Amino acid sequence: MRPLLFVSALALAGAVSALASVDTGLLALVPAGAKIIGSVDVTQARNSDFGQYLLAKAQSGDVHFQEMITETGFDPRRDLQNILFAASGRAAAGQTESFAILARGNFDQNKIKASATAKGGATILTYSGVDIVVHGRGAAGQTAIGFLDTGVAVMADMNTMKQIIDSRAAPSVLDADLQSKINSIGNTNDAWFVSLVSGTGFLGEPNGPGGAQAKALQGVVQSSGGVKLGATIATTFDAVTRSDKDAQSLSDVIRFLASMVQMQRQSDPKVAILATALDGMTVQNTGAAVHLAVSMPEKSLEQLADSMPLGVVH
Repeated sequence: MRPLLFVSALALAGAVSALASVDTGLLALVPAGAKIIGSVDVTQARNSDFGQYLLAKAQSGDVHFQEMITETGFDPRRDLQNILFAASGRAAAGQTESFAILARGNFDQNKIKASATAKGGATILTYSGVDIVVHGRGAAGQTAIGFLDTGVAVMADMNTMKQIIDSRAAPSVLDADLQSKINSIGNTNDAWFVSLVSGTGFLGEPNGPGGAQAKALQGVVQSSGGVKLGATIATTFDAVTRSDKDAQSLSDVIRFLASMVQMQRQSDPKVAILATALDGMTVQNTGAAVHLAVSMPEKSLEQLADSMPLGVVH
């Protein structure tokens, strides 16, 4: 089993469930250096109306995905309960960005290992009593999958995997600000992410295409976002910027992008759905902070998903 296919399986479950709530057990395994964290509560979100819609949409599946299920005994639509994503953010020159995907669910370890070695070209290593499925060569290019406990699987770069295994007995202490934001947004949303990484460079160079957006993002020093599922899908985004001026610039860019969508509402039904939601958008500045809130009826989101190619919905 190729690691990319395993990631795709987890991504499918994430699409079915959307990002969601907090699994404190998985959070305790996150390395202390993490600066970006998001969580997926698959069990909770797939019981929502939109989760049920996406599950029904995904039933047809593709051949490769079905083969993965047969070979590994793992169907993320059924067996996955929770996912947590963590990353260190942009790495220094000459270093590799660390990442980890931690999952709680039902895993047939023997079938997964057998599939990985038979068809994926992986090797099995044992580190501190934990069997690790390793893909790639060289420390910088290796991706590892390990089963830390019954029902807990981890995919990470090799260095991060070893760090997680070594710290199992003593849970990591996350940055206090990061933990505070997780407690706040994770417990009030079915979907969330928190980042202490600067927005610099996400949309290109300030003087290149998307320059205004890139300049606005340069002022962001922290951000978080959440989604609450229900008859109405409520989405929020919060950013802390370097100054009041940066906050105003970011707000202006958000309003400008929304107006561009709204101006095109007559040209495409998909755009019209988004434009209607943006009509009720709220953007507020409080000093250096920006708060964005936008809602959409769940049925409208289904209509938007229906207009996408099946592979995108997956």
